[in-house]
Amino acid sequence: MTPALPRLAARTNIAAAAAGLRQRPKQLRLRVYRGNSQSQQPASQLHTTSIDNKGFLSTLLQTAKTKDPVTTHWHGQPTHEERPDLMRKNEVTPGITKAEYEARRQSLVSALPKGSTAFVFSSGVFFVSPHVFHGFRQHSDFYYLTGWNEPDSVAVIQQNSHASRGYTMTMFVNPKDPEKEVWEGPRNGLSAAVSVFGADEAWPIDEFTRRTADLVAQIAQKPADEGYVYADLDSQNNMWVSPQCKELKRLLKRDNLGPRIRRLSPSVQKLRLIKSDAEVALMREAGRVSGLAFAEIIRESAPGMSESMLQSVFEHACKMALVGKSTSDGGGGVAVDRSALTRPAYVPVFASGEHALCMHYVLNSASMRGGDLVLVDAGAEYASYASDITRTFPVNGRFTDAQRDLYSAVLSVQQQMISLCNVDSGYSLNEIHRRSTQVMATELKQIGFHASSRDIDDRLYPHHISHYLGMDVHDTVDMSRSQLLKKNMVVTVEPGIYVPYDDRFPKAFQGMGIRIEDDIVVGQTVDDIQNLTALAPKTVEEIEACAEARQAN
Repeated sequence: MTPALPRLAARTNIAAAAAGLRQRPKQLRLRVYRGNSQSQQPASQLHTTSIDNKGFLSTLLQTAKTKDPVTTHWHGQPTHEERPDLMRKNEVTPGITKAEYEARRQSLVSALPKGSTAFVFSSGVFFVSPHVFHGFRQHSDFYYLTGWNEPDSVAVIQQNSHASRGYTMTMFVNPKDPEKEVWEGPRNGLSAAVSVFGADEAWPIDEFTRRTADLVAQIAQKPADEGYVYADLDSQNNMWVSPQCKELKRLLKRDNLGPRIRRLSPSVQKLRLIKSDAEVALMREAGRVSGLAFAEIIRESAPGMSESMLQSVFEHACKMALVGKSTSDGGGGVAVDRSALTRPAYVPVFASGEHALCMHYVLNSASMRGGDLVLVDAGAEYASYASDITRTFPVNGRFTDAQRDLYSAVLSVQQQMISLCNVDSGYSLNEIHRRSTQVMATELKQIGFHASSRDIDDRLYPHHISHYLGMDVHDTVDMSRSQLLKKNMVVTVEPGIYVPYDDRFPKAFQGMGIRIEDDIVVGQTVDDIQNLTALAPKTVEEIEACAEARQAN
């Protein structure tokens, strides 16, 4: 086994490390970044090992020109320097500038009591089986405040009236490590935490416990009303708890700081609930990508095709919607490929026939039959912002009379409820839901249903019409749906009807499940409402015309 290379802080002379690979074992020193200055400590205090010149890294990791490890020049996520086609010069992550990340942290600090300290923890890597891991997805609160897209990381944000921006941010992250990067891929490193992501200083994650112990001891000396600790120490909504989080919990208990602990996530979610113009633009792109993919699956759907194959068509279409020509150069267009920025926002539902009676049917394994409807609840994530769309359409492209009647009833409910998604209407999501059940009863009565309000709430329409949407599909889950709508909230509107095999309901509709869902930006007035997912065919006429386009070809 190749010996492990020492953990190197950013700006450590990597060339010297490479020379060590070629010459003789040696000890290195670790530099930790504080803004524009460097603090140097013997690496032996942190993590050190000798470099064996017989290792394969001396040839595998060298660049052609410098003989440095090639990962020295890489980051763990896209940057403008490496992918100018994905990011503008002033952006930390695609579509979001350094100034916006700064404003987010400023807003958080301003909302917390004087002298507060916030600990923000990243997500981790999860394994399918031994040595086989899931794709990494960052914790949304952590990403919202830092833009950092690596696991095993912590951001410590401290109010500080003496600091130029009113707070300091210290990040604990994995440093550059060519030995590990050759197996696991590149890392951002400590230098980038400061120069790109806005930290005042950055330390290796292995230093978290020792340095946090000192910080907690300092907090314990503050007056009780100036030493609040904001952190999410316990699992909420089935979310993972990091080892560093458990260490912080132990240290706070050691110093009897329990009464000063507050949950952080609700404070962050209040900020995330109202989207900036930049966030809306990213969500509009997620909606565009998904809308084009829905048009594609309506065209491609056919009897005998499996639900799984239709899912594959959708996911491929989402990628291809981000590949094409740009005309921004004023000429004939240059090839662009932004498909790296999209992935499924959630496990999708492709439920044909009576499978649609199950709210979250995700087996997606049946063969689709002519004459059936297929309910598809799917959406792409773009640059870490989600879309969430549901369409229900005939497998063979043509609605039967009964299908058209029931579909039109649900569509009427949805269109009326979308019109209420504005500030001037004075509604909350809960009030819109209650209104939707009343309208649903009226619509169903017109096509022969004699359903009580209990039938609608418990059997026919058992779910809520809406949830908040953003970086997560079910976004800002601690925020009440009873609060009045505010401008630039993004919400879903998704009424549904699911008719069981029950003779209390008309036989022509039994076994049908229909849901229609769009992503809506709340406007000040009804004219300001934006539908981010309007490209997905929705009316009966649009769906049938889309299906006919394939038959014509």
